[in-house]
Amino acid sequence: MLPPARVFAWMLVAIPLAGQRAPIQRPNLSGTWKLNLERSGPILPRGTEALTLVIDHRGSSIHTSETRTVAGKTTHSESGPARIDGRLRIEHPEPGKTVRSMKRWSDSTLIMHWEMTANGTTYASDIRTSLSQDGNVLTMAEHYREPGMERVRDWVLEKQ
Repeated sequence: MLPPARVFAWMLVAIPLAGQRAPIQRPNLSGTWKLNLERSGPILPRGTEALTLVIDHRGSSIHTSETRTVAGKTTHSESGPARIDGRLRIEHPEPGKTVRSMKRWSDSTLIMHWEMTANGTTYASDIRTSLSQDGNVLTMAEHYREPGMERVRDWVLEKQ
């Protein structure tokens, strides 16, 4: 049997370690990602033909550019650098329009909330973005809402 002093010493070491978890690995989402139409859905926006995302992810900063083809028309858009910090950001890009957005981590999943109110009508999207174990598939599970419509869909993108 161990002397009481030695048992006490072991307790001082063991108790703080008991509540510790391994640190969560946050994936780096950087890369060029192409939409896999067959694996995405069940219902994508009408006419969606192609989507390519280019993501530059560095620590708590993320920048995304998007090239999308819908019904034969290709458009390109960029988001400025955004912070992944859980803070709600509110912008007024033009009169009568308010945009609220937030990005945060939940373990290894990036949670994004976006909401736009224009002329009294609100559109909202909540997206849970995760990376496959091998780092080759990016899945964006979206819950989209607007008056008279609600959609739950997965955007499955493959690394290029």
